[in-house]
Amino acid sequence: KEKLINNAITALLSQEGDIAASNAELESQFQAVRRLWFCFPFKRFRERLGVKVVKALKRNNDGVTHASIDMLCALMCVSIQF
Repeated sequence: KEKLINNAITALLSQEGDIAASNAELESQFQAVRRLWFCFPFKRFRERLGVKVVKALKRNNDGVTHASIDMLCALMCVSIQF
């Protein structure tokens, strides 16, 4: 399971807020990362996740901004379980 989740997070973070991605797609990516991260919090993805969030915030889209900040808040509260 860990390898599959690792691959899923890697795939989501490899698309660092590209211009080609729609706002809805980017919002969904943040929600997916948020849920996957609770299974196995990987430390080596922090930098890539940060780059993705910064690029997403530059879009000035309310949905994307909310999803990215919600994901960051959830990742800071490691005691929350789904």
